[in-house]
Amino acid sequence: MALTEIEYGSLASSGILNQNFQYLDDRISSVSEIHATDLASINSNIVTINNSISDFNEETNSSVEEINTKLDNIGSYLKDGGLYITIYRNGASWYREYFSDAEKKERVWLEQGGSFINSTSAISFIKEFTNTQYTFNAYSYTDSLSSTLHAMTLKTDKLTTGVKVYLGQSGYSGSIIGSYMTDWLACGN
Repeated sequence: MALTEIEYGSLASSGILNQNFQYLDDRISSVSEIHATDLASINSNIVTINNSISDFNEETNSSVEEINTKLDNIGSYLKDGGLYITIYRNGASWYREYFSDAEKKERVWLEQGGSFINSTSAISFIKEFTNTQYTFNAYSYTDSLSSTLHAMTLKTDKLTTGVKVYLGQSGYSGSIIGSYMTDWLACGN
């Protein structure tokens, strides 16, 4: 079917007009179907793109979570001068271990410390030393109103797992009344 041309100023029969209207209506329907198909294709592409973006976001979020987890764990792999460090603290007790490898199998140095009360005490280390060639220091003090005690370590019995401490007094005369605090530090391997 084709559009029938009507000369300007002429009267057209209703049959020709109906035929022309039918042609235009068919043509509009045909173009609408093409546009509807194109629109469906565009919508399908949009859905595909949205799915790809969602997949990318999920992968990115997963990667970000993995990175954040690794960053959270970085504290156990602190690096200082090429050494990997583990740090622990619980109240007054603490330790710091230095390793030459990221797997923390080769410890090269250990520092640990804490506090205890009274003049003679056995201390159990949080981390065991590999030998008794470590350095140990203790210092005692009191803040009583009547006197001040300053004591230093006179003798220690060293083990790899702990030490028995015997403290002596300096700068104090009189008897020690009550209890006093002793801070200690040990370092070695």
